[in-house]
Amino acid sequence: MNGKKRITISDVARKAGVSIATVSRVMNGADYPVNDNLRKAVLEAAEALHYAPNLFGRSLKSGKSSDVGVIVPSLVNPFFSEVISGMERRFRAEGYNPIFCSSGHEPEKELELIALMREKCVEGLLISTIHADSGLLHRLMDEDASIVLFDQPIPGFRGDSVSFDFVRAGRIAAQYLVRMGHREIAFLCAPFNRFSRRAIFRGFRESLAEQGAPFRRKNLVVSPDEGKMGETGIREFENGRRLAKMFLASGSGATAAAVFNDITALGVVRELLQNGVRVPDDVSVMGFDNIGFSAMTTPALTTINHLSFRMGALAADVLVDRIRGKAGAPVDILLKPELVERDSVKSVGEKREN
Repeated sequence: MNGKKRITISDVARKAGVSIATVSRVMNGADYPVNDNLRKAVLEAAEALHYAPNLFGRSLKSGKSSDVGVIVPSLVNPFFSEVISGMERRFRAEGYNPIFCSSGHEPEKELELIALMREKCVEGLLISTIHADSGLLHRLMDEDASIVLFDQPIPGFRGDSVSFDFVRAGRIAAQYLVRMGHREIAFLCAPFNRFSRRAIFRGFRESLAEQGAPFRRKNLVVSPDEGKMGETGIREFENGRRLAKMFLASGSGATAAAVFNDITALGVVRELLQNGVRVPDDVSVMGFDNIGFSAMTTPALTTINHLSFRMGALAADVLVDRIRGKAGAPVDILLKPELVERDSVKSVGEKREN
């Protein structure tokens, strides 16, 4: 080392007076529109500082790094904690050092993290993206980046993906609730801006129609945004409480509610109980994920197992194979859902047979 400080994307952003995400978009040629004046300021700052972006894969060729990057929407949601546990075990066994980061459900933050991982010359990237556009990831792959999507697939992505059969999960949930005698069933969800949410609801709605219990619009309860951190520090839990309030205010009369993930479902249960609504005696509730906490609550939560630990381990294996040049054509792995029946769903009326 000659002691000279390496210029980073943060230095360029500071000199240009813009965000790191804006610099990343300009330097990567992202499709997201950037004001001409801002673009000029970024390019002039980069030239003045003699900034040259580092590319994924450079550390692999030099053999100087064993770092891999992992970006998730949340580090406090137990689902992602379990996914990360699976990844960490596999990476450590293979001699890699994972760097875990959270985008906090913020698209701008995710772009900044991708840019920072790029600067660190990580050998590969695992990402549960909150973006629906694969353009930036494809451009990085063109630079020999090793990238694997997990949890949230992107239609049209030409790289590796390890995800879950969300449509089938929705179908299993609907089949189970109808089998337990429920006919008026609500679906509670955060905004439909993620592939998983849309896919679960599609399978859920299709299955209800096939069973002669078509989904009614009044039973769809969707929060207007992702929500904010509350007293628990877990926005999904707080959003569940908000969804429960919306459900009660709607007067839908549903006897059961399917909630798009477990931590949100636990928030729903908490709010219903605080409003004198018994679960499952008055309203049955089920979730999706099967996080560890779902078995520890009262009532224990009926849910769909998303095999989070296994997803993490598989995604890590796929990335390691890709980094080491052992992988061939891109893989698209779909884990199969499993019903986990506990105490939060009650049989009503005439229970149906499959």
